[in-house]
Amino acid sequence: MNSASESACPAEIGSICARRHWSIYWLLIALAFAAVVSNILHVRNAATRGESPFFSANDRSRWCTIYSLVHDGTYVIDERVTRPAEIHWDTIDKVQHVGRDGFMHQYSSKPTLLPTLLAGEYWILNKTTGLNLDDDPIWVARIMLIFSNAIPFALMLVFLASVLERLPVSDWVRYFIVACAGFGTFLTPFCITLNNHLPAAVAVMATLCCVDSILRDEQRRSIQLFFVAGLAAGFAFANELPALAFVAAIGLVLLVRAPVLTLLGYVPGTLIVILALVGTNWLAHDEWSLPYSHRTDGAVIARWTENFEAELDSGAIPLEIATVVQGWCADHSQNPLELPRVEVGTWMGQAEGTMRRWVVRDAVATSQFAITKLADGKFSLREWNNWYDFPGSYWSASKTKRSQVDNGEHSQLVYTFHILIGHHGIVSLTPIWLLGFAGLFALPFDWRYRLRWLGWVALAMTVIVIAFYVTRQAHDRNYGGMTSGLRWAFWLIPLWLVAMAPVVQSFARYRWSRTLAIFLLVASVLSVNYANLNPWVQPWLYEVWTALGQFE
Repeated sequence: MNSASESACPAEIGSICARRHWSIYWLLIALAFAAVVSNILHVRNAATRGESPFFSANDRSRWCTIYSLVHDGTYVIDERVTRPAEIHWDTIDKVQHVGRDGFMHQYSSKPTLLPTLLAGEYWILNKTTGLNLDDDPIWVARIMLIFSNAIPFALMLVFLASVLERLPVSDWVRYFIVACAGFGTFLTPFCITLNNHLPAAVAVMATLCCVDSILRDEQRRSIQLFFVAGLAAGFAFANELPALAFVAAIGLVLLVRAPVLTLLGYVPGTLIVILALVGTNWLAHDEWSLPYSHRTDGAVIARWTENFEAELDSGAIPLEIATVVQGWCADHSQNPLELPRVEVGTWMGQAEGTMRRWVVRDAVATSQFAITKLADGKFSLREWNNWYDFPGSYWSASKTKRSQVDNGEHSQLVYTFHILIGHHGIVSLTPIWLLGFAGLFALPFDWRYRLRWLGWVALAMTVIVIAFYVTRQAHDRNYGGMTSGLRWAFWLIPLWLVAMAPVVQSFARYRWSRTLAIFLLVASVLSVNYANLNPWVQPWLYEVWTALGQFE
């Protein structure tokens, strides 16, 4: 290995250097892959009812969909979540709405494309080996995680090494960044659980690799490469909805450089994935819009100035409202409203004192409505659109035993502190991102690496994502629930890894700064390994914060 101050290899011995570089890359990638597979082969959660391969409501939600698609041919998960089996299947990440049969059913709240693809993987495994999630859940999960998580994770490292190989940096820089990617980020512990964050990060890295190749070598500007870049960017969005900004940013970069190939290759590739996402969502929910958009009361059916408060509080439906409801059901519903009951309640995010709310349901909840009284005293009857609000829902405002992080952080300033340098801090938990964040401001102004476009994209995406979550309603500022890191930012990791190149190159010049960089990596590896056998736990810093009495 060359000294840290070594510059890029001379052109005449480039192939020899490349072979040496890749021998080290493959060693680091193999070690990272082996560590991930070893953790996957230990997947077993004995903390839930029965020994289970599922770690949280988040991954159980997807496993329920996978099971139902293969064995029941439906996205409905009613039977799975309520099944009195030895293994705990129930999940809080579910919604309820009227299905195509006219009756209420429960569904996973997660976007449908990823579990649909994984259901195909499970179907192949089930048909070829006979293994199934009823009798062999642990081994089914382990085998599927190797193919759906471990192998894509290794491919992400290959894509990263390919980008680094094109940069004028020392060997020490190349190997350090690959080591950071393989061992020092929260993508590693998330390899042992079904989640959307790892696939999104892999897709982002694949997009960067394609775009970097396109912009560096005009001879490689084939429509196929643009198409692959579009597929990868689209898949990132299908797994992380804020990544729509990434899709647009990459499209703009390519459009400026090669407009025709962008329109003929990148755009169709992106649209295919988006159509697949929307199409599977329609198959599941008979709706084009995702479940996340069904969290508020629906359109107003009628308004009144009369005061019905006392009558509604008693559980009765006023005649004026009942008449409108019956008429609406006759025109729109397969099932008339029978045996109605009124429930008094609120909804998460509703400011106390601004509105009173009553829910009208029939005996089997096939027809339901929301009645609201606003601060001005007017009453309105609304169509039902809140799929998260149903009897027993974890997300109902009447649920009082939610985790502290699920209740949300009311102060935007406190929330910003904790997601950056606090108990869920991107930098405090993985300090290698001190180098990555510094690179966000260095790369856009450094011509040597021919990655100014990536610097601007990475900086913009980081600001957009952090601003997106900081400006959400208080109940949504919840740190991602029970999770070992700020998982909503994990898809940005490939951007930060490449962005740190100019900063690490500067650190590579001196022994003290190389030592500091290694210390940051070691600290990150230690922090990440705290969650290596279950990523769905609170960060170690959160545990310290709790021990200090900051939370009840």
